[in-house]
Amino acid sequence: MTDEDDAPRYGLERSMQTLSAILFQNGLPDLPVSLIEPHRNHKGVWRIKFCYESVQPLSMDPVQASNLVALLQDMGEADLALEIDDAVQRTRRHATM
Repeated sequence: MTDEDDAPRYGLERSMQTLSAILFQNGLPDLPVSLIEPHRNHKGVWRIKFCYESVQPLSMDPVQASNLVALLQDMGEADLALEIDDAVQRTRRHATM
């Protein structure tokens, strides 16, 4: 079996993941997000911050967030993907200032 043979199966498995599983794999809870925004941590590094009403905010690296956007788009979660992508783009702009 070649890598090419694995590609379609991998794509199928990826598309069959649930939103909850994808969020969990990226360190996020399956809870409503009240705000997604660029955030500079105490070390001066720009990250994407996810704010929730019932738990403490969590953050992730912009590269990880970009990968999450692609996964969410693949599974039809366009609104959440767009909101995260917007925060990633704003983070990149802030980082260059």
